[in-house]
Amino acid sequence: MKSGPEVARSCAFFDVDGTLISIKSMFSFLEFLIDELRIGESERVKAYRAQLQQMIAEDAPREAINRFYYSLYAGLDVELVARLGQQWYRLVRSRKDLFYPRMLEEIRRHQQQGVRIVLVSGSFRAILQPLADELGIDDLIAAPLAVQQGCYTGELTGLPTIGQGKAAGILAYALEHPIDTADCYAYGDDISDIPMLESVGNPTTVNPDDTLRSICQQRRWPIIEAA
Repeated sequence: MKSGPEVARSCAFFDVDGTLISIKSMFSFLEFLIDELRIGESERVKAYRAQLQQMIAEDAPREAINRFYYSLYAGLDVELVARLGQQWYRLVRSRKDLFYPRMLEEIRRHQQQGVRIVLVSGSFRAILQPLADELGIDDLIAAPLAVQQGCYTGELTGLPTIGQGKAAGILAYALEHPIDTADCYAYGDDISDIPMLESVGNPTTVNPDDTLRSICQQRRWPIIEAA
């Protein structure tokens, strides 16, 4: 039995799409899901796809797109989606360019140092868990999908894990564990990841676009060219 205060542990928080992997996991899985369930020709899915494409074309807030994305999952069995997530991951894992090798090195370096690794993503657990299992990831901060009677409702129980939602997720995680965020690391590739990067003492950007690169240079944040 431990005595006295528990020693704080350092964490490294990794965004997933564009930071760790080269694909958009949610949209890749969406096409796989629609094909596997053979619902591509249904009026519901056609209308859903049209609205999703319109939101993307109109540059709607990523948080709004994220919430709408999960509306298609309403009524789907959680265990069924988890099995499909495993099947999807086996398929995309066969791609030689799925992971950025430089970022796998970064994860291994932190693991060797005893740093806890946490994925922070707007994707959900069903498609993140297989990846996390393979890499020995300690925890996930993912989209908080609502579930009733073993099925998804198509809604979230809290903020999308995007933008401020990522920072809020990290803060909540730090409060639940003996972690000082000043001693933690974060990796992100998009300007929407800035709140997450600002929430830790050691932020690093990965493959930033020109806008994010300029911000990083102003703030003297490290940049990793992993592509």
